[in-house]
Amino acid sequence: MKDALSNIRDESTPPGNIKAVLALQNGGIIVELENEDLATWLRGTAGRALLEGQFDSAVSFCTRTFPIVLEYLPIQLQIESDGFLHKIEHDNQLSKNVLVAIRWIKPPL
Repeated sequence: MKDALSNIRDESTPPGNIKAVLALQNGGIIVELENEDLATWLRGTAGRALLEGQFDSAVSFCTRTFPIVLEYLPIQLQIESDGFLHKIEHDNQLSKNVLVAIRWIKPPL
């Protein structure tokens, strides 16, 4: 993986390197990078195509999501409305589309 990354580097490649690699039992791997800029570039069209060209077998990218539990969220909030996630992102200075989904842990009374 390190060789593949060094082979595709050019002046447009963000700085950074591989921080860790985890081999999964299903044959997949999880690659942790040193910074978000490099990860974003590799997920993009150009970086992805260059990286895929370095391997003999098929490569697929999976976006990981992480659950977050918020306590004491008022049940009056209309979390089902279309713009709710975008409003939360905007109000908290988050990047667009970083929040994927929202739901109640158990139904409100």
